Amino acid sequence: MDSLAQQTDTEKPPRQRVRRLFSLSEKIAIVRETLVPGVKALHVARRHQLSLNLLYYWRRVYKDLAAADFEAMQAAAPDEQHLADLRLQIRSLERLLGQRTLEVAMLREQLEEAKR
Repeated sequence: MDSLAQQTDTEKPPRQRVRRLFSLSEKIAIVRETLVPGVKALHVARRHQLSLNLLYYWRRVYKDLAAADFEAMQAAAPDEQHLADLRLQIRSLERLLGQRTLEVAMLREQLEEAKR
């Protein structure tokens, strides 16, 4: 065998990235895990097979979005946490709806201009 054939036999196939989609509730739950005193974000990221950078990004985003303090919500009852999660989802969906409404209005204007 030549050296090229030997190389291809011993090479490992490239790892494929698997993109998983997490719901807003799952992201919030994962972020809350990192806010428990004594829990390291690295361990939470490994447990959920996430990049540590992605986990820190989620923490930053959801701390900015949430009007309530996550640490104060940890002491709340599970029903209150669920209610807070739902309110956060509503705010997020309302913002998304506003963006889509604006996009539709802009596209309608462009369509009218193109018809002229």
